[in-house]
Amino acid sequence: MSSEAPHSGGGDMPPRDSQATESSRLVLRRWSDLGQPVMLIALAWTVAQIAFVLQPSIDTLTQRALHVGFALALAFAMFGLAAPALSPRRLGWLLVGLVAFAPAAYIAFNAAYLMEVRVQGLDAVEPAEYVLGLLLLVALFEAGRRVLGLGLALFAALFVVYFFVGPFLPGDLAHRYSGLERFIDIEFLSLHGIFGVPVGVSVSTVFYFILFAAVYDVYGGGKMIIDIAFAITGRATGGPAKASVVASGLLGSVSGSAVANVMSTGIFTIPLMKRVGYSPRFAGAVEAAASTGGQLVPPVMGAAAFIMADFLQVPYQTIVLAAILPSVVYFLALLLMVDLKARCEGLQPSDALMGERIGTVLAARGHLLLPLAWLIYRVVAGHPVENAALEACAATIAVGSLRSGTRRGLMGIVEAMIVSAERTISVALPCAVAGIVVAVIAFTGLGTKFTGLMIWLAGGSLPVLLGLTMLASLVLGTGMPTTSAYIMAAVLLAPALIAVGTEPLAAHFFIFYFAILSMVTPPVALAAYAAASVSRASPAATGWSAFMLCVPGFLIPFTAIVHPGLLLLGDLQDTAWGLLSVLLGFSAISFALIGWLLRPMGAGWRVYFTLVGLLSLLPDAGSTAACVVLFGVGIGNQWLGARRDRAAGTTAAEPRPSARRT
Repeated sequence: MSSEAPHSGGGDMPPRDSQATESSRLVLRRWSDLGQPVMLIALAWTVAQIAFVLQPSIDTLTQRALHVGFALALAFAMFGLAAPALSPRRLGWLLVGLVAFAPAAYIAFNAAYLMEVRVQGLDAVEPAEYVLGLLLLVALFEAGRRVLGLGLALFAALFVVYFFVGPFLPGDLAHRYSGLERFIDIEFLSLHGIFGVPVGVSVSTVFYFILFAAVYDVYGGGKMIIDIAFAITGRATGGPAKASVVASGLLGSVSGSAVANVMSTGIFTIPLMKRVGYSPRFAGAVEAAASTGGQLVPPVMGAAAFIMADFLQVPYQTIVLAAILPSVVYFLALLLMVDLKARCEGLQPSDALMGERIGTVLAARGHLLLPLAWLIYRVVAGHPVENAALEACAATIAVGSLRSGTRRGLMGIVEAMIVSAERTISVALPCAVAGIVVAVIAFTGLGTKFTGLMIWLAGGSLPVLLGLTMLASLVLGTGMPTTSAYIMAAVLLAPALIAVGTEPLAAHFFIFYFAILSMVTPPVALAAYAAASVSRASPAATGWSAFMLCVPGFLIPFTAIVHPGLLLLGDLQDTAWGLLSVLLGFSAISFALIGWLLRPMGAGWRVYFTLVGLLSLLPDAGSTAACVVLFGVGIGNQWLGARRDRAAGTTAAEPRPSARRT
């Protein structure tokens, strides 16, 4: 989705500090804008989603079909926004959107018959169902190609081809399911294909958290989080970069989207990082790495986390609790890298960039923390997440209206409803396309065959299998949204890890983590490319810098496999052991990558700390003890060297002012 400059506002419109429309093309400037069909489609989608919660009697198939139908109709209608109003091009795309909605309308109208009367695999597929099923598939592939890129569409097309040619393949690759009738029956007329588990998560949970994030932004919650981050870190070395890390992590806890985080916080933090003295490349990399890590932060964590809960058949709060320590460790690693970089380059704090005191920020907007606290409480307590998100929306409106500085009119709320529908397109479409792939894998038995292949390639070795799984997860995430990458990896890769004795939650967390890190892994690092568009740096260089910043975080999922206590599985001793191991590991790797610890570090010591970091992954107590000793030896050497430098009157880096005083 392309960005549009924020509107100037007026009347009951939200002020410019709201981030609800920073990356939105659907901007409600005046009430007359609601006459545009694209606005009405978006608003109707949100109203329908609210109705799904208020009217639980609406059946599952109807909900999922309408969710996909609205996503397609809105996506196609938005393709014509570049053309003038009432032009043939815009009207043509609107007509395409309405036609794309027809298959969903058919499913919703006939849902009771399809679920209660029709027998899948026995009753014949009607001629109209062939036409509508193929129409839906074509619409999904075309909308997905335009919105998400060619990668996911080609990947799904490969599995569709496999479904049809499978019976003619030799050996273990063959399967017995084939034929257009069986394909339409599975993919279009049931809850196993397009309207399967991925779309179910999008319709029942993800939409409502996106709605909450949009409403929260309208009332100034996003600006408050950024201000709090600057108040906490602005006076530290490398303050704006650390503020970017903290703000992106906090905003990611409610938005769950790496690119959205970059476009909302990066427009503030990246220019300030450049003023401090960071290069445009490094400034964009910090924002990309932090925004990507935001998907690891509870309570939202992105759509993939909800799908993980569904795959594992565990309450969502189990996923939330398991993610707490890894998310804290990830951001500690990132903060350490940023701090080391600032000290290495001699960047000093600047009074001009310190921001407001935290007391001032809380006095002005601190009441907006209450809806966020309520959301976290309700999710952790085990209440239905869709109810919790809607309650948090209502709480935001109520609490925000208590003070004039955060009070908004009805138009701001309606705009948030429209924006939330637009943002959900990038989740609903990949979930629907992923449903096609998941059904093919399930009905052809490809998942079981792939599990056997992975174990055979690894030779039964868990370390080798983990390495292969990491690479496969990163490759699957190349050019794909995190949600799609996780779904593919969960179906194809997680069973192999579980088959060799890995704890199921740890196995799924492992692939979930690397599906997220694929957003900053070249050659296609979507979050880094978004940040590069703000920092004006080379996308490729920004991508590699972001990848470098995330390398210490690569140790976290490996540690979680060795020490499930890091995910709060098992006893307290394993949790403490895992936490110590990962802290030692990412610290050592960070020293090696930046090449600085109290003083510049030579190549030999950088290799030394790299080996110490890798040693921390070994599971026995002796290796951990050796790691502690070697870590201490390395720090001691650097400390003694720094003392000699000071005695000789030399410094590692000459401090330089970070910005002109204003």
